[in-house]
Amino acid sequence: MTDTRYSNFLFYCLLFVLLWLPLPFGSKPEWAMGILQILVFVLAAFWLVGYAFKAVNLTPGFRKGLPILAALLLVAGWLEIQSLSLPASMVQGLSPVAYQFQVDAATALGQTLPDAFSLSLDPFASHLHAMLTLAYALLFALALLLVNDQRRLKWLAWAIVAGGGFQAVFGVLSTLSGLEWSFFIDKEAGRGVATGTFVNRNNFAGHLEMAMAIGIGLLVSQLQETRARDRMEWLRNTLKTLMSSKVLLRAILAAMVIGLVMSRSRMGNTAFFSSLLATGFLYAVCRKTLSRGMIILFLSLIVIDTVIVSQWFGLDKVVERIEQTRMDTELRADVNPVSLVIIGDFVLTGSGAGSFYTTLPAYHDGTWRGFFDLAHNDYLQFPLEFGVPAFLLLVFSVVFGLWQAIQAMRQRRNRLYIGMGFGAAMGLVALLIHSTVDFNLQIPANAALFVVLLAIGVLARHLPTAKAGRRC
Repeated sequence: MTDTRYSNFLFYCLLFVLLWLPLPFGSKPEWAMGILQILVFVLAAFWLVGYAFKAVNLTPGFRKGLPILAALLLVAGWLEIQSLSLPASMVQGLSPVAYQFQVDAATALGQTLPDAFSLSLDPFASHLHAMLTLAYALLFALALLLVNDQRRLKWLAWAIVAGGGFQAVFGVLSTLSGLEWSFFIDKEAGRGVATGTFVNRNNFAGHLEMAMAIGIGLLVSQLQETRARDRMEWLRNTLKTLMSSKVLLRAILAAMVIGLVMSRSRMGNTAFFSSLLATGFLYAVCRKTLSRGMIILFLSLIVIDTVIVSQWFGLDKVVERIEQTRMDTELRADVNPVSLVIIGDFVLTGSGAGSFYTTLPAYHDGTWRGFFDLAHNDYLQFPLEFGVPAFLLLVFSVVFGLWQAIQAMRQRRNRLYIGMGFGAAMGLVALLIHSTVDFNLQIPANAALFVVLLAIGVLARHLPTAKAGRRC
């Protein structure tokens, strides 16, 4: 097998992994998490074997993405430390509250106090999340190692768009037909709204936000910034961009807009259109211009897709839900104040990755009813479970990747890289907005796609324009 064939084989395996991850309920069940880890770990092992035999090489994009990779690996290592049995004195010094929790639990059960405790209140869950975070880090690295030219970057973008398009079409048809299927079974929740193969409509919406952002990035990459010599040439160029060879992409984007609207996700719709406007503004600032083609593209997305197409599929119901949203009428209980208290108690080490559902009941103050396995705010759950230092490493990773995407919009001349910088930035911003009220980054398929968007931001900034061979 030649170097190119081996590299291509690994690249197509990467695309398969990305297409697979959303299918089994967003890879949220433990068995689906296991499949995710196996796929990524095996693919990483194959890359290492190829590297040992000089079939693949390190890439410039990989080297530029090392700060993000290092941060993700440090977080994965810390989560594994959380799950370990450590000397009681060490746990008491690092996390007095976690120590006291475990002492009280042993006392209540009439057990002799052990000599070792863990920093996590749920060591098994923390170990699982450590392995999952390692898989995210390796997926990020594989994207940088295997996407080494423009052709592969475009293939990666189309794979993401195709996956999002399938989710949208499946979710819409499932809802409109009345079959209400998820992943080969009848839906247990979210009936009457589009959820794709996800369990929760908000997680479905989060996935579409990122996929649509990359699709819009592909459209941006096909726009011409140069001014036409006359109106007829401008009209021909604009129509060619929006109507001719781009019909398939526009059709998929329209389907995803319909899917997003039919999810009835308030923040999903808000985050998508807010990120579109915010990234459009960033684009104008970075490029110091806003071409007519770009204006037409934005108008087509906002006017045609939302006002015309999505009106047929219930945009008015989404708007009505947003208008009627008030804290005093929300069915979703607000546990954010209590979450802040928990963060204060576990500020250094966290309560343990995956331990939110274990920790929260101990702080129940009678202000809410029901069971919470996840916080509806990623900005609270991560510091609560991971600790503030580890959370800051994650913040650094996101800021670094977002900055790379913005720099690609500002500095690159290649239209594909500009468009991919736009798509990555928009997708990241959309999910960051959505994460203020939901738990998209706790869903493996969405978290995995999020780290791939970080990689796309780095690739858009640092991939060479000239074709420089096919070796990875």
